[in-house]
Amino acid sequence: MKRTTIVRAEAVLWVGGALAIPLWSEFHEPGRQLWNVMLAAFLIAVVMAAYFGLRHLQRTGTQIGEARFVTKRPDKDDG
Repeated sequence: MKRTTIVRAEAVLWVGGALAIPLWSEFHEPGRQLWNVMLAAFLIAVVMAAYFGLRHLQRTGTQIGEARFVTKRPDKDDG
């Protein structure tokens, strides 16, 4: 695996951390320990899920693309 593919996944950690800090400062409540623990666990879980998800897609070589669905009904004569 090329080093450049790992850098993208590591960038998710930095961007996720940069976004988690303002979210923490906005939503934490002093004196409400259970809420703060759940908030920290949630923010960490979201960042780690994004990191491991992207890393998995990069290691397996999965290409993310547009989903296309057939929207017309098949003709009865087609088979």
